[in-house]
Amino acid sequence: MDHRPRPFSFNRLVINAVLACVVSSLFGCSYMGYYARKTHWHVTYENIPSMSALSKYSPEDSLVVGGRIVNHHERKEPLLLVAVSNQYKQNEKVALVQVPASATFYMAFLPKGDYQLLLFADLDKNGDFEWNELIGRASMSVSPENAKGGAVLEGPPITVDFNHAGQVDFHLSETVRPTGYIYASLDDEFFAPRFGTMGLYNPTELISHTQGFIFGLEDFDAEKTMVLFVHGISGTPRDWKFIVDGLDRSRFQPFFFFYPSGLRLDKLGTLLAEIINAIQTSPGNGRHKIVLAAHSMGGLVTMSALNKLAEEGFPSSVKLYCSFSAPYGGIESARTALENAPAVVPAWRDIATDSDFIKYLSGRRLPKSLPFYLYFTYSGRSVLKGGGCSDGSVALQAQLEPSVQKAATRIFGFNETHIGVLNSTDARESFLRLLDMVEPPRSGEPR
Repeated sequence: MDHRPRPFSFNRLVINAVLACVVSSLFGCSYMGYYARKTHWHVTYENIPSMSALSKYSPEDSLVVGGRIVNHHERKEPLLLVAVSNQYKQNEKVALVQVPASATFYMAFLPKGDYQLLLFADLDKNGDFEWNELIGRASMSVSPENAKGGAVLEGPPITVDFNHAGQVDFHLSETVRPTGYIYASLDDEFFAPRFGTMGLYNPTELISHTQGFIFGLEDFDAEKTMVLFVHGISGTPRDWKFIVDGLDRSRFQPFFFFYPSGLRLDKLGTLLAEIINAIQTSPGNGRHKIVLAAHSMGGLVTMSALNKLAEEGFPSSVKLYCSFSAPYGGIESARTALENAPAVVPAWRDIATDSDFIKYLSGRRLPKSLPFYLYFTYSGRSVLKGGGCSDGSVALQAQLEPSVQKAATRIFGFNETHIGVLNSTDARESFLRLLDMVEPPRSGEPR
């Protein structure tokens, strides 16, 4: 038998390498790392299957699982959630998520399968979670068929017992690290730009870093209007720093949806909708107000979330939506990448021009009661095929998609680049005036 390499295989390898370079020129050097990592985990899963390899090879198929922790209020130790699977390996630790001491819920990002959900506490206060510090457990099956929007699944409540610790028959020694959802500044390393790149090309790793999706700069206060910021593709909450610095913090409190932007947008929209619903039903319901501000692809995620909320009865807390430079008509270069790239980032399937997701959004309508302000930008040399006016990243035509224009309460244009609008004094002042309509300045106080 002839074992010599076939010319076709070599040619295909060369073609894939060339295509990877082309896509890299469009989306950045990090794509090459994504391509190599995707290939590695695919081969690993095919040859040595494991749930961990599956979650890294195909993170778009994993689900967000969340549930209540019962009786945690009695103690203040931080907790560790361990999701264990026996599908491919005995006692495989698929996810380890540290839970803040004040939290009453848990969250994990898991592939389809059956799991034991185990909660541990650092009972001996030695700085490690260990095998004999088990305080709660539950079982569950993770399946998209049972998940809301194929993305979010309600997990079982886990009742904890600090006084009668159990143990497991596998090794566990995980260092306790500071956790929480409040950070003093957007300059914190937690929000560094490299994590935005990670979220695009390695979603599972970003979720391991964040251990959650909503973060703020101060504790939640139902008496203030929440401004919930949604970053764009490969972004982080730090992108909003200039605008956040202009907020009157006596009236408004900033929170941020920090999500892996490489995942499918419909799933991200479902997750954001669930978060908004949770805020709506939190203590103080009926008093607090929510303003949504989204940049770039974050506008598509937010629009998806708003449409899902409208289907279930739109929450009264949401008072205003403002999008900055959002590609409502899709991005042509993403469609080109779909046709040519050797490995596709899941989000590209949705942001591509004429995608099913883009068509879905254009066919939906926001509630008439929700003020919607569309900010578009037009300064920047076009890098798009065919040229045309753009902000350097998104074509003007895509930002001003006709059905979205019709839905807008008002449209504002800025002679800024795609990223520059978030550092524009004019754009910030305009946005702050919109906020004044939701929460007017107190009598005698300047804005």
